[in-house]
Amino acid sequence: MRNKKFFILSIFILIVITSISFLGYFVTRKKELPKEPKVVEVPEEKPMPLELPEEEPFLILEKEETSSQEPSLSTSTLEEKVKPLFDSEFVFIDLIYPYIYVYDPQTGIVKYLNLDDKSYKELYKSFSISSPSISPTRKRLLFKENQEWKVLDFSFDEIKTLKEEIISFKWKNDELIFFSFDEEKGGKILKLSDFKKDPLVLASLNLPQAKMEIFGDNVLIWADPLIYPLTPVFSLNLKNPKSIKLIFDKKTFPSFLSSEDNNYLFLSEEENGIFISKILDKNYKEIKKFNWSSFSEKCTFKKVLICGISLNNVSPEDWLKLKRASKDKIIIYDPQNKEEKEIILNGNFDVVKPNLSPLGLIFWNRNDAKLYVVNLE
Repeated sequence: MRNKKFFILSIFILIVITSISFLGYFVTRKKELPKEPKVVEVPEEKPMPLELPEEEPFLILEKEETSSQEPSLSTSTLEEKVKPLFDSEFVFIDLIYPYIYVYDPQTGIVKYLNLDDKSYKELYKSFSISSPSISPTRKRLLFKENQEWKVLDFSFDEIKTLKEEIISFKWKNDELIFFSFDEEKGGKILKLSDFKKDPLVLASLNLPQAKMEIFGDNVLIWADPLIYPLTPVFSLNLKNPKSIKLIFDKKTFPSFLSSEDNNYLFLSEEENGIFISKILDKNYKEIKKFNWSSFSEKCTFKKVLICGISLNNVSPEDWLKLKRASKDKIIIYDPQNKEEKEIILNGNFDVVKPNLSPLGLIFWNRNDAKLYVVNLE
């Protein structure tokens, strides 16, 4: 019995010692402190700015000193100074220096590129755009999207869809003057001025297809030469559009382009079986005649007339129907000083919309869909 009590006491003492040991371990062990939280800075997500840095160095021009004045016409141009303005292929819309408007079919983006600070701004995105055009005031953009004609007004940041099918159009400042044809209603000349209202019908004209030009306060209109090569030319006064006047009884394959100051009118036509061109005054009287021809798509007429002239005798009909490409030289004519200059381009250049700028003479080459610059020293 005594041995049994001793055994129980020994077991009790062992349990007490073990408990004290465990308690001492937990009391004296080094406590693991929680990790200090770290603050991670996350850059604030900002909306993409309107003025973006270039996606790529789009200008591949060598850095040169440029003047804010247009270059003199008295300088000669060497072929090796003709070079691409951009790496990319664009559909050229217009040059209102320093802004050059283009449509990039690869990205579906209409944008302008600022040639001074090399920035750009995206204006509209769609892969179904055709016939884009910017107004001279840079306030409105016209384009066709999915068979509908639309006008984007940057002042209101709104898009207006036109009900009419546009056959041809011209800008007068930010007013859109256009010709529309409907099988039931016939042909009409309309004007979109107030963006919040429907276009105003100015006059009716029995033509299914027509071309237009604005000369001062007059809209010149004639049948599309691709359908009717021999056509009369009419005039409608925008300030008093009550009647349409006949300006020319017959013109064969005519093309008109007004000067920016509305003092001169460039006319290209076929006369006695030969394509020639002329400069007309405000009364439609001839003041200069050329032994070469061109048409409005291949010319600009700001302070001076600039035209791409075919060296391989491509007819306007073949060029407009995309049957043949033209290999061009460039003619510059100054009606004020009566100076005419010629620029020979030793290359395959089908010139469209040539423009003088402080960088030089810029044009779009229809053969490769690239913009080129000719440095005029």
